[in-house]
Amino acid sequence: MEGYHGLIYGSAAAAYGVPATNASFCKNNTLDPNLINGKIVICTIEKFTDKREEKSIIVRQGGGVGMILIDHNAKEVGFQFVIPATLIGQDAVEELQAYINTDKNPIAKIFPTVTVVGTKPAPEAAAFSSMGPNIITPDIIKASLRTPDITGPGVNILAAWSPVATESTVEQQSVNYNIISGTSMSCPHISAVAAIIKSYNPSWTPAAIMSAIMTTATVLDNTNHLIGRDPNGTQTTPFDYGSGHINPLASLNPGLVYDFSSQDALNFLCSNGASPSQLKNITGELTQCQKYPTPSYNFNYPSIGVSILNGSLCVYRTVTYYGHEPAVYVASVENPSGVKVTVTPVELKFWKIGEKLTFRIDITPFMKSNGNFVFGALTWKNGRQRVRSPIGVNVVSI
Repeated sequence: MEGYHGLIYGSAAAAYGVPATNASFCKNNTLDPNLINGKIVICTIEKFTDKREEKSIIVRQGGGVGMILIDHNAKEVGFQFVIPATLIGQDAVEELQAYINTDKNPIAKIFPTVTVVGTKPAPEAAAFSSMGPNIITPDIIKASLRTPDITGPGVNILAAWSPVATESTVEQQSVNYNIISGTSMSCPHISAVAAIIKSYNPSWTPAAIMSAIMTTATVLDNTNHLIGRDPNGTQTTPFDYGSGHINPLASLNPGLVYDFSSQDALNFLCSNGASPSQLKNITGELTQCQKYPTPSYNFNYPSIGVSILNGSLCVYRTVTYYGHEPAVYVASVENPSGVKVTVTPVELKFWKIGEKLTFRIDITPFMKSNGNFVFGALTWKNGRQRVRSPIGVNVVSI
């Protein structure tokens, strides 16, 4: 049939003396060119760290015109294949096997790439995205040491690329644009939003900008369910997505921000055991810690975390108002499982821009969490804005 090509499993195209299992992974020198020439080859990922692009090079070298790559972990991620190729997961694998097993001469057609919009559910946490808790400062809810407190677009991103950076392109090509995935793609999105916020609010500190981004993020996808994790929409927590997925427009007008100074940051480092010599590496001068530094859970961060909760605990936060008229914000709490969270006062009344108010959060556990964090949230609402902070606690004793 015109435009169609034969389908063949890599395992069925093994070169002489090569085990079929090795050929199924489409490794170098494992495929017989006489068997794959002019065909679409079905290859399989051996392990997550496999270089998927190299498989397409090997198929092309043998005369293959396309590739179907069975990859249960990264089927949503695009790669720089040198021939038309697609990644499929378990559901599609079963359909493909059923077709090949019932047709003596299985064929497939290569269609032009089509942009798909309105995909549901979206967004999702990428399968390769790092998870928490933060092993050094678990009292701050972060996805991990390697990722920020927020999620942003980071899968299959088309962006400008330095033509001298050839080592990260397939076959070391010099290109002006590239499609890659990872934190290196999410970070520019978040950085751009931070720059826009700074242009709107030139006097804001980095902490205030971070707060605006975090507290206005969304934790729901476009089906109104909690953001899931690729590939199968598995259940997630703030250790997967931090404060949520960035909402650029909302971050320009957060209403309230959790701000902190450089001295607050130093106090936080002190509470985590930083020595004067370590602090000097940061400040450039000898810095002494207070005798009783502020506990890390009281660091004025936009999230609330307690890594070791022994009985009831009081946590404090201060918010700064950025609005042009008086406003009243009311607290709304999503209690973590087995924990009662009470906010005092339950209302915050602001009269002018720049006004600061402090509130207390009483965390009272009534059930142990068996070594796991349990999650909730505190949201301040004024009828127009929602200022949301995730809560995560590990209940050791009650």
